[in-house]
Amino acid sequence: MIRPLRDEPDIHEHVGFLLAEDEALKSYLTGITVPGRDPDSEREKVGVWFRWPQSERQIKYPFITIDAITAEPAYELFSSNHLEPTQGLYRPSVSPTLPPPPGGWAVQDYAILNYLPFRLVYQVSVFSRHNLQDRYLRSIFATDVFPQRPFWIVCGADNTWRRTELIGYANTDQSETSESGTKRIFRKVYTVSMLAEVPQTRFLDAAFYRVFRVHLDAYTRDGLDQLFEINHEGHEVPTST
Repeated sequence: MIRPLRDEPDIHEHVGFLLAEDEALKSYLTGITVPGRDPDSEREKVGVWFRWPQSERQIKYPFITIDAITAEPAYELFSSNHLEPTQGLYRPSVSPTLPPPPGGWAVQDYAILNYLPFRLVYQVSVFSRHNLQDRYLRSIFATDVFPQRPFWIVCGADNTWRRTELIGYANTDQSETSESGTKRIFRKVYTVSMLAEVPQTRFLDAAFYRVFRVHLDAYTRDGLDQLFEINHEGHEVPTST
C-alpha cells in the first residue's frame, strides 16, 4: 500500500515543489520587451520557454530559455527539529494557508515540523539576433532582472518571496551554422539559485494529538518515603493507593 504523499505536485495548476518554483521564475521573466530595430518600430516581446522550444513552436528572436540544473538540500540552513504552530503558516510551494484541522481538533493543538530549506539552481539563457538588442538585454539583466546582490522573486503558489541570487554568467555567442559565419546568435547564460522549502513529514504526522486517557499513581506520604528508600535499597516498590 502506497503511503499518502506529503504534498503531491499538481502538473495542471503548476503547484508543488519544483513546479511552483519553475512557474515563479518564468513569471518573473515574462513581460520583458526590447526596442525595435528601427526608431519608429514597436517594442518586441521577449518569449520565455522551458528548455529549447519544441520543433512545432515558431522560434522568434529574442527569447529566453529556462533549464533546471539541480535541487539540493541547503544543509547550511538546516536547524534542529521544532514544531511550528499553524497560525499564519503556509504550505511550501502549494498554498498560502494550511488546511483546517481534522474534526474535533482545536487550532492550538495543530502543528507541524519545521520545513527543510532546498536550493534550486537554474540556467537562464537569453538569445537574440541583433547586436543592439543583445546589448540592451545585457544591460537590463545586470541592473534590474538579475542584479548583483540577492533579490526576491514572488512564488504565486504559496504567496512567499524567494531569495534568489546570481551565481554565474557566461557569454556564448555563436554562428548560426558551422559552415557560415554570416549570421550570429547572441547567447548570454545566467546561473541563478532560488531557495525553496519542503515538508519533512506528512502533515498529520507532526501534529499534537489529543490526550484520551491519563493514568496517575497516587501514594501516601509514608508511601513516598518508603518508595524513596526502596529505590535506593533495591526492594520491592510499594503498592499505590
